[in-house]
Amino acid sequence: MNEEEQKNVEQQLSPRRRTALVTYLSILFAAAFLFVAIMMVVETKRLKTMNQELQHDSQKNAATLTNNINALQEENQKLAKDNEALEDRIAELESEAEQAETDRTELEGKLEEAARQQERLNAQLAELQEQKDSAEQQVQDAVKVSELLQQAIAANEDGDMKGLKELLDQIEPLKELLSDTEKELFESLTID
Repeated sequence: MNEEEQKNVEQQLSPRRRTALVTYLSILFAAAFLFVAIMMVVETKRLKTMNQELQHDSQKNAATLTNNINALQEENQKLAKDNEALEDRIAELESEAEQAETDRTELEGKLEEAARQQERLNAQLAELQEQKDSAEQQVQDAVKVSELLQQAIAANEDGDMKGLKELLDQIEPLKELLSDTEKELFESLTID
């Protein structure tokens, strides 16, 4: 937009309409960031629920593994007694013991995989928490910069150049959070 078109737009919009437009855009901007923050909270809760389900499954698997190990130990004792009484079945009993050990190893492997999966979920949860914190900070910064811009417009209208300069200095590091319209307003307020 060239300077002539910008002057035409500024002439068409009264200060009251400009203020209303800036307020409306600020509200829209804040609502969008609030929506993103809410979505992050919902996603975090969903992941927490999944994590709790996985922990519950891990506990069930651990209990099953313990029961299986106890059952295998009892079976091994029984096989030892049978071995004393039935030496002709030694080969068969050794084969059963090897199978039981293989099953136990498989169950231990599944438990280790469940623990690794839980660690991955915890890492994802921490990452989502960081993203949520970052989104909340952006929302706060966006609201702050919109408020500062409104104050700068008011200072400009009141002719308070010192206050306007201070406000513009505060807005400068946060200006990437401004909408296109707010950036134009900011640029129009910049003191030469």
